[in-house]
Amino acid sequence: MAHRLEPPAGRPYLSPAEVVHRLDGEFAFVEADAEAGHNHVAAMIRQLERMKAPQAIIEEHRQLQIGAIHLTVANTAEFTNEYLSFAALPGQGLFVGYHSQQHEDAARPLLQRCCRALGYESSLV
Repeated sequence: MAHRLEPPAGRPYLSPAEVVHRLDGEFAFVEADAEAGHNHVAAMIRQLERMKAPQAIIEEHRQLQIGAIHLTVANTAEFTNEYLSFAALPGQGLFVGYHSQQHEDAARPLLQRCCRALGYESSLV
């Protein structure tokens, strides 16, 4: 259960800083953590290394790691399932995962607001 958020065809990806800026204007609670973004991409790199991915892909992720920001957005700091959590990487779409069907259902209005604020479209993956 996940959604991928991307700009419409022909439009550029927003920078992680711009994603933070736009969502900060849309949601009452926005936690933007560069260290967590760095760690998220580090975990991806470790997985790519375990999978024996081509070195070029691993190096690409090392470059993405520099500007990565992990975000959590919600209507309030006191949330249960009504939140979105994802990493924003330079030149990449957003991958929003859910821990349960209840989480996905509760977060759906937030996902729609996120898409509007960013000018992105979502697709189920």
